[in-house]
Amino acid sequence: MPDRSSYDVVVLGSGIAGLSAALAAHEAGLKPVLLEKSDLLGGCTTNSYGLIWVGGNHLQVQAGLQDRRQDIIDYMRFLGGGELNEDRMTTFVDRSPAIMKQFADWGIPFRLVRGVTDHYFGLAPGALADGRTLEAELISGFELGEWRDAIVIPDDVPCYVTAEEQVAWGGMNRFSQWDQDIVRDRKARDMRGKGLGLVCQFVKALSDRKVPIRTGQKSERLMCNGTRVTGVRMEDGAVIDAAKGVVLATGGYDWNVDLARHLEGLPDLVPMGPSSLMGDGLILGAEVGAIIQRIQNSLFLMLGYTVPSSEPGKPPISCRAGIVELFCPHTLIVNRTGKRFADESFFQGIVPSLRQFDALKHEYPNVPCYLILDQQYLNQFSFANRPVGMPVPDAIPRADSLSDLARILGIDVDAFLATIDRFNGFARSGVDQDFRRGELKWKLASTKGRTGKNPALGTIEVGPFYGVELLPSIGNSSGLLADGNGQVLHQRQRPIPGLYASGVVAVRDEGGAGYQAGLTLAAAMTFSYLAVQRMVGEATRA
Repeated sequence: MPDRSSYDVVVLGSGIAGLSAALAAHEAGLKPVLLEKSDLLGGCTTNSYGLIWVGGNHLQVQAGLQDRRQDIIDYMRFLGGGELNEDRMTTFVDRSPAIMKQFADWGIPFRLVRGVTDHYFGLAPGALADGRTLEAELISGFELGEWRDAIVIPDDVPCYVTAEEQVAWGGMNRFSQWDQDIVRDRKARDMRGKGLGLVCQFVKALSDRKVPIRTGQKSERLMCNGTRVTGVRMEDGAVIDAAKGVVLATGGYDWNVDLARHLEGLPDLVPMGPSSLMGDGLILGAEVGAIIQRIQNSLFLMLGYTVPSSEPGKPPISCRAGIVELFCPHTLIVNRTGKRFADESFFQGIVPSLRQFDALKHEYPNVPCYLILDQQYLNQFSFANRPVGMPVPDAIPRADSLSDLARILGIDVDAFLATIDRFNGFARSGVDQDFRRGELKWKLASTKGRTGKNPALGTIEVGPFYGVELLPSIGNSSGLLADGNGQVLHQRQRPIPGLYASGVVAVRDEGGAGYQAGLTLAAAMTFSYLAVQRMVGEATRA
């Protein structure tokens, strides 16, 4: 006979949405269990930079940095681009500061990230230069005991430094110039920061509280009694009852080809997260009548490429060009016709051009596109997550002349050469007359040590030259529709009793179309907490 167990709260998924729901449930006096489908914890959170964006947060106040509620709301409405859920947005603005303070009081240490502005600082109403971005403090893997080796370790994020340090030290593409004594010491002590550090802080908090965490647990379907969700049936036939509720925190659908094709509306999308992201939460919710909603003009896309691993048997390494190479001089992107189409240094500004469709040619003219760089770049910056001076992977196309490189990539040679010539002129003058590259304040790399009139611009004229095909990642622009309490909504526009969603599995309509680094993680923590408070409130009323 299949196993049957009972808890107050069943949490599916071990990214920050699931971890924060489990911790909030325990601290509310409930009995939670956290179930992860894969063998490792962390989900896509460990692949992130771990930024947490909260206006008016407690550390901002302690630092004497001023922020106003109306400014935060004005900025959020700007981000929304007309696709904002006003209730979810105001709930996030009003509740997130106290919720972050509560998690801190429960033992999750945060720190201000100085040097990272709001994305649209200088452009949008209410944007601030400093204070709204937090990150978790570094934590040693040795503090995790049995869980140390049970958490996803990302290949493409240097987790042994804080985000603030990375920016101050010049950015990810200058890690060869970081203080190597500090780097060696951090690695020896297995210090973990960014998204990985955030996950580890929560795992340690749950472990200390003896909250049950189970890996290798694939759910099959939700259990219902009438319209109420009462638990989960697992793939092995076991039933886990949830007296108060089930929290879907299963992440996105990066690796579900069918869902991505139907929900994203772009060709040639590539997954960038863990292979466990198959849209499980959307499927489970849809089976009980949940609404799946899409943000039509979502800016949640990233340009990237993959290179073969240097270790035999290991999968290819994903590289996020949009927040690494394209921040730096001596790079640009062109389409198949050899033309630029966006400010390369602001990765979300590229997205609308990727969605353009040529009605006469019936094609997306800017997908795929190509990262172009020269030897000047390689002399100063790392490429494909490798230290400066390391050989470029053999799989990367190259040529001694720009015209030969264009032919290898299948790009229109004459247009490409004209684009390079025009771009080099901009680099020498310091002004990008076409796309204003380098004028925006937000960046994950400082300009420390860079020369020239515009540190974001640099000529492409010293061979050999390299070209990399870039494809957009899965954006997860769709998710389950949830209310301000995190309750999943039914097709009949009513909450589904006992069912909650938080994190990427819920449509991110508190931010609408826009992208602000740190908003996704902050919203996940906020709505996971509020979901638990809703469960407690229901129990009190009953």
